[in-house]
Amino acid sequence: MKSLEAATERRSNFGAIATSLLTLVALAAPTGGWGSAEAADYDPCPVRQPPRPVEAEPQLVSSFGCYLGYAGPKFSEFARQSLYVAVRDGTRLAVDIYKPARDGAAIQEPAPVILTYSRYWRGEEEPDGRVRTLLGTLAPGQSMAAIQEGWGHSGAHNLVRHGYIHVVAEARGTGASYGQHHGDMSGVEAMDGHDLVEWSAAQPWSNGRVGMRGHSYRGMSQHLTASAAPPHLVAIFPGVAPFDEYDASWAGTGILRKYGLAWLAREAKRDGVQEGIEGSSVNPLVTDRVLPPRVDADPDGSQRAAARAQRKTAEAGNPMRYFTSQSPQAQAMLDIIERHSGGLGIPQTIELLYSSRLLAEFLAAHPQARGELLRLRFFRDASPMLRSPQAEGANNLANLAPAINRSRVATYNWGGWFDFATRDTILWHANNRNQKKLTMGPWTHGWNEPDNPRELSQYQLLMVEELRWFDYWLKGLDNGVMTEDAVHYAVLDQPQAWTWRAAPDWPPAADEVQSLWLDAREGSLSATGPARSANIDYRIDYGVSMGDATRYHDAIGMGPLRQGDLIAHAQRSLMFESPPLGEDLVLAGHPIVELFVTANANDLEINAYLQEVDEAGAVHQLTDGVLRASHRALGELGYATFGLPRTDSTAQAVTNTPPLGRSPVKLTFDLQPLAARFQRGHRVRLVVNGADAHTNLTIPQEPPPVLSVWSGPEHPSRLRLPTLAAESHSAN
Repeated sequence: MKSLEAATERRSNFGAIATSLLTLVALAAPTGGWGSAEAADYDPCPVRQPPRPVEAEPQLVSSFGCYLGYAGPKFSEFARQSLYVAVRDGTRLAVDIYKPARDGAAIQEPAPVILTYSRYWRGEEEPDGRVRTLLGTLAPGQSMAAIQEGWGHSGAHNLVRHGYIHVVAEARGTGASYGQHHGDMSGVEAMDGHDLVEWSAAQPWSNGRVGMRGHSYRGMSQHLTASAAPPHLVAIFPGVAPFDEYDASWAGTGILRKYGLAWLAREAKRDGVQEGIEGSSVNPLVTDRVLPPRVDADPDGSQRAAARAQRKTAEAGNPMRYFTSQSPQAQAMLDIIERHSGGLGIPQTIELLYSSRLLAEFLAAHPQARGELLRLRFFRDASPMLRSPQAEGANNLANLAPAINRSRVATYNWGGWFDFATRDTILWHANNRNQKKLTMGPWTHGWNEPDNPRELSQYQLLMVEELRWFDYWLKGLDNGVMTEDAVHYAVLDQPQAWTWRAAPDWPPAADEVQSLWLDAREGSLSATGPARSANIDYRIDYGVSMGDATRYHDAIGMGPLRQGDLIAHAQRSLMFESPPLGEDLVLAGHPIVELFVTANANDLEINAYLQEVDEAGAVHQLTDGVLRASHRALGELGYATFGLPRTDSTAQAVTNTPPLGRSPVKLTFDLQPLAARFQRGHRVRLVVNGADAHTNLTIPQEPPPVLSVWSGPEHPSRLRLPTLAAESHSAN
């Protein structure tokens, strides 16, 4: 895992690249175009290939990734005000207000407001009193400065430059805000969002039209606030936001995605409710060096200290309640560990569950605990968060979709093919009945890879699309953003090259669903199934891993995404590979795996990884999925899923599912969605195994069981790929 210093260095490198990019943006002509006479060959529309010179552009352009002539940047300074805002029950939330400024004075005319509201901090206060804000660092006592890209690389500066007022609020029980955190996505938090929107709209500096923006938890809070239907919330722009949080945490199949443990530990430490985890390998980036910024009326920090002291309760101090509120079986798991360990503290329990080595040592010392943990099953219908919405307690946002639809808030969902919530972003689009748009790009959860063109392209494109979206909804500019195709998605042509396509909806209509059939005898994938039945045996390797920097770890700030040794990973797994392709194969949609398996164990988890192998043997990881065999019964989840195979996972379905044995059973599950071009001469690879040591919380069985995958006419295991004609749906 990377050190804090390494992370800081990455941020500095990114800042240099971002500054270079923003220099180009700052050279915009008065019409609002990107570029200048000095940069005449710079293409302001990064989605277009090949580049064209700026002077070839017409004066007024608004299309995906391109925005010229509508409303140029008018402001080069900002003024920051920080204060407490009381919501309906009197709880005071810390709020920052960023106003555009000119010649040392903030604007006086009312302007549209963009609100960001979440459990994450508004900024960071250094020990010397400097405040790192979204628009740059302020010296002690300073409230105005030149607009620049600031802390977090959020792109907020671009909206302020274009005349928007940006309001940033910390949720109750977090940062410098007062109150108790009532569980993620609680009804209380929804009402707080409602009140913040209405407070913003009522201020004399507001034109009464409010939008929201932000990624991850900041994206989830937008959906949550929309469910409360504040009258003045017009449009939102949520990025990489989980839709079904139970599914995101438990993989929908009773497999705990343990990367969330690191996030829990970090946030508990930052909020001042849990000590003793700063030295944990789970959480190497936690530091006491910075604090959430004080508000202006709190010069000595006493109010901030009082707010942070107020939340130090036994309930708030237990970050594991995130999981126990999702599943009573999670509490049973913790009880088993506590009983056999003699009582571990919370930090030590998190470390034990996160570390495969420590877990193996614990199970070796407590064999009875192994048996008890192996018998645990995690049932979807036992989760309190999946029942009717709760005022005080965690809610699953998927349950709030009907209320969100009644709000009529226009929604632009933003996601990436290498994010942990790729499927969720698309599910948001599928289940939204309001006016909407969707973009899926070739990036991860956030732009934390300054050396990766995919990540920089997100940063660049996001600023354009946010501006077009909010100009239309909050300023009333008729820029055509709602008349173009609702969906834009990138097709990965190579690891660092992609083509943008558009479609009226997702998934794009497949020209064909191609099946690649597994041949257990040959370890191959082919367009025609094997004529003879066969099976291949694989002893589960509990140490196999995709590494500690996967899409899942990237999502909670432990990344950037850096795949491990994919060749070694495949060698420790089952591998099925196609011959070199005779022509390009363009995948766009949701790959589905169908496996017929037997095992000498009652239950196993099955991980599947879709990869591309080039002529030189280099392997590129594209997408993945997982299923626990005891959850193989399919069912309905109460929301639109494109007809994908979704596990029932209720107590009745899992209990009534026969254990694995000597008779082959069929496992059907989808992989995270994707759009990618497998090039002619390359091979399609499917890797299958029974563990991912750094991502899944797997209780190893002793001795490790044997999984058998079957193929042939009687047991037709296959990979189903929705494909498009290689040159259909021309690039945007």
